[in-house]
Amino acid sequence: MSSVVEDLETTPGIEAYLQDKPQFAARTVEKLLGEATLVLKYAPPYAPASNGTFPLDQKRQLIEVQALRLAGQLSAANVPAFVAVPAVHLFDEEKHVLIMDDAGEDCQTLKELLIEESFPQAVSEQIGRALGEFIIGVHTWNQNPDTDLTLFANSQVGKYLSALITYGRLESTLTGRDNIPTLSDPWLGIPEAKMATISKLVERRQQAIYATSASDPMTHGDLWPGNLVVSLRRGTDGNIEGVEKLYVLDWELGKTGLPGLDLGQFCAEMYTLSEFYPARRESAQTIIGSFLGTYGERRGKGKDIELARIVVSHIGAHLVAWTPRVSTWSGRQKTREVVEKGVEMLVLGEEGTESSLRESIVGPLL
Repeated sequence: MSSVVEDLETTPGIEAYLQDKPQFAARTVEKLLGEATLVLKYAPPYAPASNGTFPLDQKRQLIEVQALRLAGQLSAANVPAFVAVPAVHLFDEEKHVLIMDDAGEDCQTLKELLIEESFPQAVSEQIGRALGEFIIGVHTWNQNPDTDLTLFANSQVGKYLSALITYGRLESTLTGRDNIPTLSDPWLGIPEAKMATISKLVERRQQAIYATSASDPMTHGDLWPGNLVVSLRRGTDGNIEGVEKLYVLDWELGKTGLPGLDLGQFCAEMYTLSEFYPARRESAQTIIGSFLGTYGERRGKGKDIELARIVVSHIGAHLVAWTPRVSTWSGRQKTREVVEKGVEMLVLGEEGTESSLRESIVGPLL
């Protein structure tokens, strides 16, 4: 490991880095606890959660910076004013350092907030609608002839992780090769016909993820409630009255490709939350319905059955690949039920009729 990596992963190293940058003078430097007004984000040459065992191209930070700059220009006429991305103040491409706005100490991730308490229906609808308007704005960047998406089309990191982390683990999860305790003894025993359908989907979807160009839609690449931080407006009684701010973070996996993967990942996480925290089911389902309904209205409702197929199959893929691997979702029986539901969604996306799609979780999209 180089000295640069060691320095920028320690407080003294960051202090030394900032010495020749007077515009970011600070009395103290701390790991992010929520109080900072600016955030310094260093991109190590590996996935941070892997403790150095999973190499990851540091050029992913350039992807994030360019995406943040483009997203910051989304027309206020089409996106609610309270939806934003952090402003970029400095990008050091050589040392892989990004300094940007902090969302603020009163913000929490959407996932954290929903686990803690239910939202009023109007607030759930507000969040879903705003996010739907925002993400279709991102997905239509390719329609602007002045927007060059070549950088994102060449994002091998984003494509590799989308193809590997979800679709690359479907068959090994379901057949037992990954030896996941909650899914064994007895094993799920997915019928051969369904496994064959899933196998064909995996091959076709991975090919589609890689076969994209600069003319294809831009996607966030990692749209889930943990990458959305929210500041809520509360009354004097502490009850939630509305949303002050919603920040969309972590654009490192941004790439051109399939918009349905963004929609599917977000809805899968919200669906899983509703299953493992039943008291939050109404709030989560309202957000999903408002999100997909708004997206469908902006896109042209009922016009794209193929998009609905991609979304529902990606929800299923996420449920299968991620649910048994995430510690937040606990409980052997419920985990197995959610994974089995994911299998049904995978098959629905491949073989379901139009009417069955309209009656499913993606119905609001149509």
